[in-house]
Amino acid sequence: MPDLPLRFLAILLANGLLVVAMYALVALGFVLIYKATDAINFAQGEFVMFAGFLAAGAIHLAGAPWWASALLTIAAMIGFGFVLERVVLRPLLGRPIIAVIMATIGLAAVLRGTATMAFGGGTQTIPLPIPDTPLRLGPLILPPIELVGAGVSLGFLAAFGWFFLKSRIGVAMRAVADNQQVAMAMGINVQRYFALAWALAGVVSALGGVLW
Repeated sequence: MPDLPLRFLAILLANGLLVVAMYALVALGFVLIYKATDAINFAQGEFVMFAGFLAAGAIHLAGAPWWASALLTIAAMIGFGFVLERVVLRPLLGRPIIAVIMATIGLAAVLRGTATMAFGGGTQTIPLPIPDTPLRLGPLILPPIELVGAGVSLGFLAAFGWFFLKSRIGVAMRAVADNQQVAMAMGINVQRYFALAWALAGVVSALGGVLW
């Protein structure tokens, strides 16, 4: 059957593209922080991991339905972003970017340890109303969860692209990233946009954690 290798290659490519699209949710968190603060958040992967554990904990420990756990996780990550910006990052405003980067590296270690102590080292599941049976589209076999994840990722990428290019808040966040001192001189509330960026990164992390 000479077409089997080509079919197998097509399946691998399709599944790989869907997984990459889901990873875009993690990358979007990097972009949000970088666009607002000109620093890289090395704890973004831990944000997604911690959000996933929070959602799973709400289901297994509190008995919440999946949609309630997702909403609670989004709210918790928004609050976490605001608290993190206020307590840890605001004192670093105006300092060299390396100070913010080192703070995120330390935060990543704290989140890894906290998640292990609170939820254990085992795998947690989040039962979503998405069938497990793969979809057959011609020669392709695609997992439904990856299709949903790719759709959510692409939708948020398009929305945030418009946000940074066209909205007043997005343009202000780009100005803050370019030069914090000049942005403050022009009347932009840098602290507010810092907090907003971390809150948005929390939303993206919650979505990524639930889907993954």
